[in-house]
Amino acid sequence: MGPLQAVDGDRQIRLPGPRPRLVLAVLLLEPGRVVPVESLVEAVWDGEPPPSMRTQIAIAVSGLRRVFRDAGLGDVIETVNPGYRIKDDTVRIDARVAEERVAAARDAAADGRTDEAAELYRRALELWRGPVLSGLDSLRLTTGGLRWEELRRTAVEELAELELARGHHHEVAGDLMALVAENPFRERPRAQLMTALARSGRQAEALAVYQDGRRILAEELGLEPGRALRELHDAILKDAPSVQRQPTPLRDTSVPGPAMACRQRTRHGRHGRHRAGGLRRAAVHRSGR
Repeated sequence: MGPLQAVDGDRQIRLPGPRPRLVLAVLLLEPGRVVPVESLVEAVWDGEPPPSMRTQIAIAVSGLRRVFRDAGLGDVIETVNPGYRIKDDTVRIDARVAEERVAAARDAAADGRTDEAAELYRRALELWRGPVLSGLDSLRLTTGGLRWEELRRTAVEELAELELARGHHHEVAGDLMALVAENPFRERPRAQLMTALARSGRQAEALAVYQDGRRILAEELGLEPGRALRELHDAILKDAPSVQRQPTPLRDTSVPGPAMACRQRTRHGRHGRHRAGGLRRAAVHRSGR
């Protein structure tokens, strides 16, 4: 998940211009559901459509269909009154897969299968390669992408929590530093980073992470850190035994809604084959045969 692109195996398919890309992205927000033409118009023109709006939407859909058919992807988009629909029975949706893997990771963690849970979290996070649907100028798409960025952040936090509970504090410190820098107001990863540093014998750095957060909150919002973060700071300052043994409780923070990226399903399974590695781009994909 990330910038919109179309891929057939390892071959990238060139999508039409900005308007068809916006239409495709909106349809991917609602896989398997009919998206009315009015919703597509709103997303493409942000409330200021031209008189020929319906014709231009039809032209955009026609261009997308032609590209997918020429690439051998078949009929990805179908016409259903009062609009269009992505055929989710023939494509794989990356964001759906990510959501399913996070849910499975949470179930495994709740059952005490921590190794399996950690692996499922990693496999979910491998689906991201950057900000979801970045580069598409539409308020609706920007809002839709935020849901999946929230899922990514939550998955990183829950994976870090598992790793801390397994004693892997050295390994998670770097990832948590990046997450804290990306989300300076988010207290949970800051607390996890402080814990990881303290358990690694880096108490001074852990206390500095707290002070940085406190300064940012005071300067930007006029607030003090929350109670849990303050208590963790005091425990680290006193070198309390609780810092070494107390994991942060796992939260069940689901992000509802449909997905952003799709691949063509194959006989290899309901979602086809998938390559692992890093944060994954939002895309229309066909699995290798």
